[in-house]
Amino acid sequence: MKGAAAAGVGLVLVAGVAGLLWSRSVPVVRAVHPATGDVPANFLRLYVDFSEPMGGDDVFEHVRLLDGEGRPMADSLRELEFWSRERTRLMVYIHPGRVKTGLAMSGEFGPVLQEGKRFTFQITPGMKSVSGRKVREEFRRELRVGPPRTARLELDRWKVEARPDRVEVECDVWMDQAGLETWLSVEGVNGRWTIDGRRLTFRPEKPLAPGSYTLVADARMEDVCGNSFQKPFETRPGAEPANEAPDRRVPFVVRP
Repeated sequence: MKGAAAAGVGLVLVAGVAGLLWSRSVPVVRAVHPATGDVPANFLRLYVDFSEPMGGDDVFEHVRLLDGEGRPMADSLRELEFWSRERTRLMVYIHPGRVKTGLAMSGEFGPVLQEGKRFTFQITPGMKSVSGRKVREEFRRELRVGPPRTARLELDRWKVEARPDRVEVECDVWMDQAGLETWLSVEGVNGRWTIDGRRLTFRPEKPLAPGSYTLVADARMEDVCGNSFQKPFETRPGAEPANEAPDRRVPFVVRP
């Protein structure tokens, strides 16, 4: 009897610990990119990183833009769910039909973000993960809107500094997070990029030996407004399509 009672207590303890872990293991918003509240008026997309794979199908019940009075803005987001393969990153589009001038939605409703005004990006509690657990905490970021940025990217405006443990690139604009992770590299070197403001930092898996290296930027890489090395997002009516541009390459040196 004592053995059975002890076993029963053990089961209760295990169940209690499991329940505690279950209650604590809820999905949370780990990061929102870009990590800034100051955005251009033609800002195009955000990325939301979650702590675990999300279920989807309920995103736009919980993700919204609020105007300066705290009211949800109709037709401000493109309500299509764009998830990473692992379903831990959500791409949220400011409706491009209202960002790009000359389109029907832009003419009818006007731009979503207006220079000099403030808006709020909000994620309300309740979005479900693949496991069925729900986000419990609200996320908010105020967006302060500045002038639009309509110029094509120019790599000669970037500054590169290198040490054996890292390569730092100072940009003149905020870069698109997914594009940075996909299309910027140090040729022949494995490592990982992070963004801190307009500073991009590459940390190699192994320290870089002294010598010459090359920073390679795919021509399709974009800033947060959709401007690439090939063309600006905002193009004039009747403008000829941009020719395919080669990757941008910048040599740099790691000194002893």
